[in-house]
Amino acid sequence: MKKVIDEVIEILKNSNYTLCSCESLTGGLFSSTVTSYSGVSKFFKGCVCSYSTLVKEGLLEISKDLIDTVGVVSKEVAKEMALSSSRLLESDIAISFTGNAGPSAMEGKEVGLVYVGIKFLDQIETYELHLQGSRNEIREKAVLEGFKILKEKMGKREKNR
Repeated sequence: MKKVIDEVIEILKNSNYTLCSCESLTGGLFSSTVTSYSGVSKFFKGCVCSYSTLVKEGLLEISKDLIDTVGVVSKEVAKEMALSSSRLLESDIAISFTGNAGPSAMEGKEVGLVYVGIKFLDQIETYELHLQGSRNEIREKAVLEGFKILKEKMGKREKNR
C-alpha cells in the first residue's frame, strides 16, 4: 500500500498539478494520508469533507433532485463531488469518495459499495468499487484504490507528453 502512495506523492511533487479531495465515507482519510508526507503543500489544495447530505447540497451545490433520484451513494454524486471541489479549491486534479462503509445497507445499497470520482484536468471519470471488510477496512481500501487510480491516470498522462 505504502509504495503506491509514495509513488503518487512523488509524481505530484515533481509535477505542476494541484490536487484536492472531496470525501464522504472516507471522512478525510485520503487528505490525512496525503498530508502525512512533507512537502505536499506544493500541490495539495485541501479537502472538502462532505459527510452530510446538506453539505453536498449547500456547499458543493449538488442538486437535491439528483440526490433524491440516485442517492448520495452513486456515480453521479461522485462525479459532481469531484467537479465541485475542483472548482471550489481551484485544483487540476480532484478525487472524491462516496459510498457505504456499513455496518448496514444505506439507500438500499450494499455495504462496501463505493464510488470514486476523478477529475483530471478536463476529464472526469467515476469508478465503482465493491469492497469487503469492517467499516474502517472499507474506508482504507477505498483510499488505497483512489491512489491506485491516480497513479494510473498520471502515468498515462506523463507517457503522452
